[in-house]
Amino acid sequence: MNPLPSNVIEKKRRILGPTGRYILKISNWDVNGEIPNYKKMVLVGVPHTAMRDAWYGLLTVLALDLKVNFFGAKWVFTRLPSPITFSKNLDRLGIPWPLGWLQKRMLVRLGGIPVYRTEAKGHITSAIEEFSKLENFVLVLTPEGGTYAVSQFRSGFYYIAKDMNIPYVPIEIDFKNRSFNIQEPHFVVGTFEEESLKLEKLFEGVEGATRTFTMLKEKE
Repeated sequence: MNPLPSNVIEKKRRILGPTGRYILKISNWDVNGEIPNYKKMVLVGVPHTAMRDAWYGLLTVLALDLKVNFFGAKWVFTRLPSPITFSKNLDRLGIPWPLGWLQKRMLVRLGGIPVYRTEAKGHITSAIEEFSKLENFVLVLTPEGGTYAVSQFRSGFYYIAKDMNIPYVPIEIDFKNRSFNIQEPHFVVGTFEEESLKLEKLFEGVEGATRTFTMLKEKE
């Protein structure tokens, strides 16, 4: 894997770094392209179709010695995924377990930012305020917002990139070829709908873990 450029914060992990590289190698996963040399950027991953996307994404972050931040539903930080929904509260999905406290500690140390989905309004504005205080950061987002097919992207990537005048970098989560494909960075020059359409065209036909990405307008 290529070394990180000078403006991107490197996070050396003596055990987790080599472990991530080893697991990716034996899993036949690869990273194509390079992280661009910007001090601040948003990585936009599509298609997000299964929870194992996050597993391979985490391994890639570790393998690259990359320091990142990412948003995650509050329950992801303390609970285990479950195919059965036990609660109607969006912040209490999944299955609680005794090591939830350790799970939260690890994810926060890896750059995780819990999002309360029942109180989600305004969290992007708060994030912009907090990230504006940092000299360097790489924020990872999945604009589909979850693992199900959606009719439109969520707007977080757009407003963070636009309001902070930083690039967003499309990344294909390509399960067919078992690779993360890093595309060229983009700066916001149009409306949310126009920037979303750019992404849709880039990701058209990419095969995720459980479905192939198709143009969102065609699902309406």
